[in-house]
Amino acid sequence: MVRDKQALTTGEVAKYCGVNFRTVIRWIERGHLDAYKLPGRGDNRIPVESFVTFLKGNNMPVPDDLALGGKTLLLLGDNNETSIEIAAAVRRAGWDVMVTADPIQFGFLIAQHQPGAIAISADKDRQSVEKVLKDVEGRDILCLCFDAPINKEAANSHSWLYYSWPQDQQELINHLTSDVAA
Repeated sequence: MVRDKQALTTGEVAKYCGVNFRTVIRWIERGHLDAYKLPGRGDNRIPVESFVTFLKGNNMPVPDDLALGGKTLLLLGDNNETSIEIAAAVRRAGWDVMVTADPIQFGFLIAQHQPGAIAISADKDRQSVEKVLKDVEGRDILCLCFDAPINKEAANSHSWLYYSWPQDQQELINHLTSDVAA
């Protein structure tokens, strides 16, 4: 899966764009595409995130296997019936879902997979999750919570969406299938 790669070769970028690799090198030399040179031979590598930004900036389609996070939701929740139900609803909305009960693994998975959305089953976890999210600033990540906020005013200032489970199940599915979440 290319999404796990951090950088692409000029040949890979050329293939995605349907151009010759020399065209990609010209884009790099003219400053249109960010890249760095490997020590030794000096081969160029293009960070995936920079390439996706380049594609979007030039109104070019972003291939599904490069869409960082895409339609992946990462859920921090206990391994209980509620987490299983939430994961099933997310899958029905057409999203991939990963579930963990370990907050440390949750942070690692955010960094590794760069999900399009994260969810927590307890509002008490929100502050520690927000600290992790500071490391991925600049990316839009949909933040969901399936618990009433301890402090509603603070919760609203951080762009979290709150759902009561299972009452708001259809509302969650509607939101995840809308263009806003995609």
